[in-house]
Amino acid sequence: MTGESSGRGREGALARARIRQVSAMLFVYAIFYVCRLAFSASKKGMIEQGAYTPAEIGYVGSAMLFAYAIGKIVNGFIADHVNVKKYIMLGLFVSALANLVVGFHVPALMLAVVWFVNGFAQASGSPCCVVALSRWWPKEKRGTYYGIWSCSNNLGEVFAYVLSAGIVVWVGKAFGPDWAWKSCFWGAAAFGLVGIAAAFLFFGNSPEDEGLPPVPADATEAKVDTTGGQKIALTSPVVWMIALAGGLFAASRYAVIDWGMFFLQVKKGYSEAGAATVISVNSVVGAVSSALSGVISDRFFKSSRQELALSAGIMNVVALALFMLVPGRHVWVDVTAMVLFGFAVGILLTFLGGLMAVDRVPKCAAGAALGIAGMGNYIGAGLQSIVSGHLVNRAADGTATLASHTFSNGWTLDWLAVFWIGMAAMSVVCILLSWQRRR
Repeated sequence: MTGESSGRGREGALARARIRQVSAMLFVYAIFYVCRLAFSASKKGMIEQGAYTPAEIGYVGSAMLFAYAIGKIVNGFIADHVNVKKYIMLGLFVSALANLVVGFHVPALMLAVVWFVNGFAQASGSPCCVVALSRWWPKEKRGTYYGIWSCSNNLGEVFAYVLSAGIVVWVGKAFGPDWAWKSCFWGAAAFGLVGIAAAFLFFGNSPEDEGLPPVPADATEAKVDTTGGQKIALTSPVVWMIALAGGLFAASRYAVIDWGMFFLQVKKGYSEAGAATVISVNSVVGAVSSALSGVISDRFFKSSRQELALSAGIMNVVALALFMLVPGRHVWVDVTAMVLFGFAVGILLTFLGGLMAVDRVPKCAAGAALGIAGMGNYIGAGLQSIVSGHLVNRAADGTATLASHTFSNGWTLDWLAVFWIGMAAMSVVCILLSWQRRR
């Protein structure tokens, strides 16, 4: 009887520890996003104040994303071997420090270097969380909790947009527009310190470190060590196809994250606060769809992600077309587009961002699989940043315009629309190819 009571007590302790763990992962990784998106929220102010040109901003953004791509695979392989609690705290500290430095208006070359370092540090966050997921939950529940954790992306975007909009408005009125964009970075650095404290207090490396029983490996995983599992990840064509699909999807996703507010302000005449509000809608909706995606795929599709991924990919194309091709400022149209976009992104970010790749490998190589998928995602996002930066022009009076083509009937097509929607459509094709290659 005593043994049964002890067993129930350990099960209850494990359940409570898991709730604490997923809550910590949600909050800490959301803070990573705050330290990443300060740059996106500050673009218009930096351009208008003459701090940097649109092309410089495009290259800096791509430097961060390419560093993130490299960092994803490097940190993913490292995370499989280390104490992820300590590693995620280190990554967030470096990211917060980078934001602090950028707020002092450094030269463009130094900005690119610092933001490259930030990109590499940012890339430690998700591998640490996914490795922790594989250590804390069995495979049959992984999709459910991966989906819940994926809400942190959208939660972080909401934090970032609301924080940046509030800082820009208040500091701009009190101290002038030049201080407004700088203060976005300093605010992000302060939030980074809060995230580090939360990781120290609540983030757990593994159940064993908490004095709890480890999650048992299944029969296949038990025969493979970490190095062997990582070799499986590296040689799997399905994992690499998922990475390609994710890269094309990420190009369209980061286009909206990086340039969506800018597009609404320049093309449709929104205020800074109005643009931030419209864009933030997708983050709220995306949080819901991220949380539901894993549960639905686990319970109704026997942990298959392909059906939902294909549906979300098509929805992503429709949402971008509605957002970019409907002329004029129609709030209801733009909000509807962001609702559809957010719903699609929540699913695709969860599946193409790593879960579909992690499903294909033993749990001891979860970080490696996520790293490969993440590398594809952020190479695509980095290329997007370069191309989008070159499709924005700065006029002599300091205003920004979008590269476009006007047809004989007077209809104007923005090249940004062609690029963003095209990347989303190509991602759908790759999802189909991935489906055909399933084992």
